[in-house]
Amino acid sequence: MMFRKQERKIGDYTVASRIGGGRYGVCFLAHDPLGRKVVLKRFRRRMWKKNRADNHHEAVVLSGLCHPGVPELLGVINARKGYYFVLGYKEGNTLEKWLFKEKKVFTAQDVYRIGTQLFEILEYVHGRNVVHGDISIANVVDDGEQVSLIDFGLARYAGGERQIFRLDYARTANVIIYLLYSGYTGNGRRPWHEELPLAPTQRAFLLEMMDPGTENRENGSEETYDTAQIKKQFQECFGERKRH
Repeated sequence: MMFRKQERKIGDYTVASRIGGGRYGVCFLAHDPLGRKVVLKRFRRRMWKKNRADNHHEAVVLSGLCHPGVPELLGVINARKGYYFVLGYKEGNTLEKWLFKEKKVFTAQDVYRIGTQLFEILEYVHGRNVVHGDISIANVVDDGEQVSLIDFGLARYAGGERQIFRLDYARTANVIIYLLYSGYTGNGRRPWHEELPLAPTQRAFLLEMMDPGTENRENGSEETYDTAQIKKQFQECFGERKRH
């Protein structure tokens, strides 16, 4: 008679597989008692104790957010082997996996869709005075129709300093540049703004976003820090690529 390997349980959740990890901890795909997918984010005990003063930020931030592109905080587990956040699962692959494992080439339509959706998520998050602080191809999930922004471990409240949002703009621009390079066949020896076949307005937009220290455009105006305006500018610049 053959026996199934005993399933690993953490609280009420059944672990299916490991889906990521870093110096602060590891993430597991798991199922709740009704079979629904969740993510269990376990913190390494040493790092949890070392960063005790900052551990609460992610839970506090996520508990105040409700958006289809942001993982929901479903609860916490304090188990013998570690401390876990229980997070809503987002379908799809990270852009990092699409690019480097699946070797996906992102079309102009893909770039427009993903960029627009990312700025829509940021418009919501920034509207609640939250800076994500760690936007990267590893922290953006795409299922081909909808993107999600994950890992709010470095997220903080802006404290009224709107210029801090520029960090998120710069990192989002970097994500867009990665997508643009997916279809590039050059030798990669020149800077991106010289290599990529961009329209002047596209190049100018990305250069401005990539410089978090850029001063406001005119007379101290805060327009530069208006995420809705940034989204509109992106759509105006990259809508041209969408039509070609």
